[in-house]
Amino acid sequence: MSSKNIGLNEDQQLAILTEWNNRPEDPPYISQLIELVFPDIPEKQRDGRSKYGRAVKKFLAEKSLEAKVSHKYYPKEKIELNDEQKEFVSNNCSAMKPMEMARLIFDDPKISALDQRYKVTVDFLNTVPNKVKYSDSNEDVPVEGGYQPPKSESRALVRVNKYVYNGINKEKVTTKIKRNLSTLIGYMHTFRFLHQISTYTIETDRELFESSFVRYTWDKSDLSQEEVDQYIVLAAEVVIASNIQRRVERLQQLLDQNAEDTEGRRMAMSLVEAINTAQTEYNQCVNRQTKLLNELKEKRSQRMSKIMQESASILNLVELWKDEESRNKMIKIAEIRKKNVSTEIERLTSMEEIKSRIMGISEEEVLNG
Repeated sequence: MSSKNIGLNEDQQLAILTEWNNRPEDPPYISQLIELVFPDIPEKQRDGRSKYGRAVKKFLAEKSLEAKVSHKYYPKEKIELNDEQKEFVSNNCSAMKPMEMARLIFDDPKISALDQRYKVTVDFLNTVPNKVKYSDSNEDVPVEGGYQPPKSESRALVRVNKYVYNGINKEKVTTKIKRNLSTLIGYMHTFRFLHQISTYTIETDRELFESSFVRYTWDKSDLSQEEVDQYIVLAAEVVIASNIQRRVERLQQLLDQNAEDTEGRRMAMSLVEAINTAQTEYNQCVNRQTKLLNELKEKRSQRMSKIMQESASILNLVELWKDEESRNKMIKIAEIRKKNVSTEIERLTSMEEIKSRIMGISEEEVLNG
């Protein structure tokens, strides 16, 4: 097939425009657009000089657009803090972490450690005297992927209160709460947990995973290692469901745009099928969450019930022992009373003595005159 016979259909044109509009500050490379609309062609054909590349470039030219090419260098725009942002960092660096300040001054909660805005914040922070910078002796140490699991009860308490409404009153930390926090720290330092959370490159996904795990486990200090692994899987399913929801929303937006662009003509069936597939995946994910959560609740309920039964058996034995002790005391008292009554009865068996007392004379006086 010659190059002049290669053309883009409406779906391919829509896909290119959507990808372009989603990246206003970072336009896609020509190879990325070719791969997007011609996913099945060999990799060596994903080049602007191929017939597929020329078809894409022709369509872009009609829209007065130009995609990036791999052999050309595109310098990134350098980001600098303005005077107001610098003043904010200087005034707050003693109480806030660099990441917290970067997200505030740029008004973007999704800023990560790899973001240029975070790096320029840190660069300026390095010019501030150390004596006024934020410091915390209990500061958590980053592990793979930049994640920081809590290493002390105070830091674990902060995590709990971050994700749990009315979680823990700092002024009323009981021994039980301390045990829960200590156990939570152990849960969050397992290799399985650290490995799973390090797979998330998007900060919101990482926080969603952590928040789900903390909310499920912070008050359960009796979990087995198998149950901890299952709660990790459950938290991961929550992230999967969230990502599927985002995908459904994006597909729905594309479908709405397609309906508007075609002025009432037939909607793209591929989009409808993709939405249906994504919704099915979402429902399956929610069902897995519900099933796993119910299994974990039932398993723990059975274990707690068994513990309570064993405790009740011990209490019953104690009560029985106490009852037996009381019963023995009552028997001893009854025997003592019985013995005293028997003695008194023997003393009163002599009726002559009773009669003599009634007449006011003793037996000796009667006998001896």
